[in-house]
Formats: sequence, C-alpha cells, structure tokens
Amino acid sequence: MNKSITAFTLITLTTLASMLPTVALAGSYEGKCFNKVQGDMDKCHVTIESGKINITMKKASNQTANQVISASAIEKVERSKSAKRLGNTAIWTTLVFGPLGLLPLAFKKKKMTYVVQFKNKNDGKSEGAVFTINRSKTPLADIDLKNLGAEVVNLDAVGE
Repeated sequence: MNKSITAFTLITLTTLASMLPTVALAGSYEGKCFNKVQGDMDKCHVTIESGKINITMKKASNQTANQVISASAIEKVERSKSAKRLGNTAIWTTLVFGPLGLLPLAFKKKKMTYVVQFKNKNDGKSEGAVFTINRSKTPLADIDLKNLGAEVVNLDAVGE
C-alpha cells in the first residue's frame, strides 16, 4: 500500500510541475553601480538575463552610463565583501573605546561588490563594470552569472 501511495504522489507531483509556467532565467537586483561618466557609485538596477548583463542607472541624468554586457564578452567576474574593513575597524574601536566601539557595526552595510571584466564590442579592449548588491542576494546572482557562463571568483576566499 505504501508503494502505491508513493508512486501516486510522485506521478501527481510530476504532473503538477509540468503544468507550472516556465520560470524565466533572469535575476534583477537593486544596488549601486560605478558611473564612469561621473566617477562615483550611483543607484542602479542590474539585470542578469539570458545572454547579457544590463546595468541601468536610476537617475534620468545618469542614463549615459547605462551598460549592456554580452555574455560572450565577459572575461572574468570577481566579488568581494565591501564592508569587511568596517568589521575589522569595529573590533579595534571596541578594544579602545569599550561598548561604544560597536557603534560602527550599526552602520555596517551588508553589500557584495562585483567586478565584471569584459571586452569592449567596439575595439576589443578590456573594460570593467562595478556594482554592489545586498549580500543576501549573492547566491542568486552567482547562479545567474554562472548561467551566463561566467565563473565567479570570490576574492575573500582567495585571501584567506
């Protein structure tokens, strides 16, 4: 009896899964991107989808800094914790100032920084794109980048 229930459950689940709509392979992330025109980090929207990375700046005045990076042009992707140094600073300030030294942790941003090196489609020279997203979204972004064929190198792991 247990085998028939298990078989029925398996067939039912398989049938239901086949009726579900196909999930699009695209990740969408809010963050900050390096604006080459102004030379600073500005709010942006990063979409990693089939065959490309779209970087769209939020401000209307920054639209000239938007980028579309083809998956075939990507040479390498590296990521690192952007707030690691602040954590080390909090340890030292706690030793010097006691409990008040923990104050920097209240302002610690939990971000992950990605650097995408790619070949420019016009002249074939290497360029880079830099963006930060919430660290909680890192596993999803890594999967999206891997689906593009880009291997993500974790610089924090390399240094340890």
